[in-house]
Amino acid sequence: MANGTSQNNNRKFLIKAMHGTIHYCLEETIIHKYGREKWQECLKAFNLPPNHSFITQIKEDIDEALTIDFIFKSAEILGISLQQLFDDFGIYWCTEYAPKLYSAFYKGANTTKDMVLKLTKIHEMFGKIRETAQPPRFEYKELAPNKYEVEYISQRKLFDLYISLVKGLDVYFNNQIHIEKISENKAIMTFSHY
Repeated sequence: MANGTSQNNNRKFLIKAMHGTIHYCLEETIIHKYGREKWQECLKAFNLPPNHSFITQIKEDIDEALTIDFIFKSAEILGISLQQLFDDFGIYWCTEYAPKLYSAFYKGANTTKDMVLKLTKIHEMFGKIRETAQPPRFEYKELAPNKYEVEYISQRKLFDLYISLVKGLDVYFNNQIHIEKISENKAIMTFSHY
């Protein structure tokens, strides 16, 4: 998958891109859960060689439209719903991938609630480090102790993926969250932990 770029004053700017780490985690998720052969089928659908790995592009920005297409097509090849792939990705990202690569962000978070409420700050820091980053932002409205209305703010419209990532955090912290999606970008989250 090639980068989508345009020239402006001899400087490259990405036209809506996703960080390559998303792709590499997707690769690991599919290999871990469905096997290398299924991953190779996904690669073949995009005319990529069977030995291709996104680890070589982990720090690059990759065209967002191609990324979304790749995710949708991968779910189709795997014979699962898009939501199931989101859930698989969310659990793998939060329990295996991110704790290894982004362990510093987990410091000070002891529950799903801690981490969810910290995500906007994490994304703001990431945005300062990577000029091209366009991570989502979140607004929180406390409705009661441990109950929040969470608003997802992003042009990407990947709210269902965000919910899957929150479910993954819940697995990581061994908590129990109840998520009620109330619109295309809002949910009521009720946190509990043991």
